[in-house]
Amino acid sequence: MTAEAAIAPAEKPPVRIWKAYKPAPDILKAQKSAAGIMPAGAFQYCEAMRVASGFGWYIYPPKDMSLYFDGRESYFYEDDQWFPVKSTQFGPDFQAEWNEQAPDDLAFLNPPFITELFVPGGIQIWSGYFVETAPGWSLGVRSPVNYDIRSSISHYEGIIETADFKPCPLFINFKIVKTDTEIFLPRDRPLFQMQPILRASYTDGDRELDVVSDMNDPGAPFDWEGLGGIMRKSSERDQRRPGRYAADRRKIA
Repeated sequence: MTAEAAIAPAEKPPVRIWKAYKPAPDILKAQKSAAGIMPAGAFQYCEAMRVASGFGWYIYPPKDMSLYFDGRESYFYEDDQWFPVKSTQFGPDFQAEWNEQAPDDLAFLNPPFITELFVPGGIQIWSGYFVETAPGWSLGVRSPVNYDIRSSISHYEGIIETADFKPCPLFINFKIVKTDTEIFLPRDRPLFQMQPILRASYTDGDRELDVVSDMNDPGAPFDWEGLGGIMRKSSERDQRRPGRYAADRRKIA
């Protein structure tokens, strides 16, 4: 039995977080309403959207931030002026706190809170937190699920093997896609979402789809009876209310 297969997820939380930058907003559980953004009809009837939206936690910018991209170079606003984004750390108060706690060989080696990536408009933001996951678990980072995504940035999604690469700075990479416009990232609006993922679910390179090309294949019989319980027949449309799937799933939960 592999280590991943032996995991009992309920034994302990799969994710552990350390808050390094004290002014950073708290990490909050993602909401099934997508923080109130989801349309009321979807929230009432679409359980699939609700479950996806509520999977994981919201991570916020460590502080209010303004960015600007002129098509070639990125800038951030601080102390009443614009600076090119290179690799910038939090202020001297955090640096002093870090040096006081860190061993001598890690003094002044705290992660930058904003970094320029290798593509024009590419930005990395450190949340001010460190994270690790239990053995067999990794961490997915992505745009907030079903949230009103800003049209000015495009997230790069990733899976970090934080059971081994730990404690890992909890960060997100994105690209600024709107030029010559100030882009404001408030600290009270989710910037990205993190989700614990079992490593075995994506590392099995031999796993393939079982695609059946003939629905009448006797070797892989199609469940017509099951489908009949899912499809809304024309004779039942007046009797069956929308949201049956949602109602059934919530009873099980």
